[in-house]
Amino acid sequence: MMQKHKYILTAIVTIIMVTSFLRVYLPRAVIKGEWSQLYGNRQPDFEAPPPLARQIKSPEKTDENEPRDQMVEVIIQGKSCNIRKPADPEEIYRYIAKTPLKCEMPVMVGGTARKAEPPILNEKWVCMDKRYNIKPWNCLVYSFGIDVDWSFDDDMDKRFNCKVYAFDHTIGKPDHNRSKNIQFYATGIAAQKKKNVDRYINLLKRFGHENTIIDYLKIDVEGAERQFFEDVLYQTPQVLKNIKQIGMEIHTGKNKKNMELYYKYAQLLECFGFKLIFQHILDVPFLLFKEKGELRSCCYELVWAQDKQW
Repeated sequence: MMQKHKYILTAIVTIIMVTSFLRVYLPRAVIKGEWSQLYGNRQPDFEAPPPLARQIKSPEKTDENEPRDQMVEVIIQGKSCNIRKPADPEEIYRYIAKTPLKCEMPVMVGGTARKAEPPILNEKWVCMDKRYNIKPWNCLVYSFGIDVDWSFDDDMDKRFNCKVYAFDHTIGKPDHNRSKNIQFYATGIAAQKKKNVDRYINLLKRFGHENTIIDYLKIDVEGAERQFFEDVLYQTPQVLKNIKQIGMEIHTGKNKKNMELYYKYAQLLECFGFKLIFQHILDVPFLLFKEKGELRSCCYELVWAQDKQW
């Protein structure tokens, strides 16, 4: 009987040791890529983390009360981008407040004069510095989102004689030529082709501009810019190399998820060579609100430009 108890006790101890080994060593081995050392060519029966994104430890903070930022490495078509995950959604506003790229010759394009506040609405900004080489009579503009305001498109036509491709599927107008330089299409921007909307890459191909320099890309599409980002940044980032400047109205609102998304998109744009060159709060009174004592708006006008000589 004693001998039998001895065998049972030995078995229990062995099980405990094996369990401890699996709980401690096995996860470390899998993280280090040592699965094959344990089980040869057998594959684990759980899903591995996606290969295009992995966590990176951020530097230790000296203040224990200070939140630790977390970095994520995103690999898109072989390009590695280190993206900071903010400790709080307010980081997007801290990002907007800074414009690391300076413009010596900012030009306001479009805009509608009003008696109410603000006195000018829907104005856009273009940096006309020499390095961007935007040549009147020989410039190309893509403009998404018209509604009832053609001021930007008309200005790019009349002041700079640019060729403008304008898009909006929500205003009930068919495809037509607004002027000699402005061609309008009843098509919207989206992450995939559907009725009345299409991907940016498909539109470039449709008009023979897949390998053509776009002097200015304007996007004012009431939130659909998120689809543009998801499609272009993750699926077709190669189209970004031909865009000199992107003027966009972003719609953060009070949605924390949206704030974090826009901050991620902004960092990915920077990874592909763009820097914020202009920012402006949409200060229409009924769109403004207070958050943590700061004046905020549902929407912000931003311009990113590639930091290089064209």
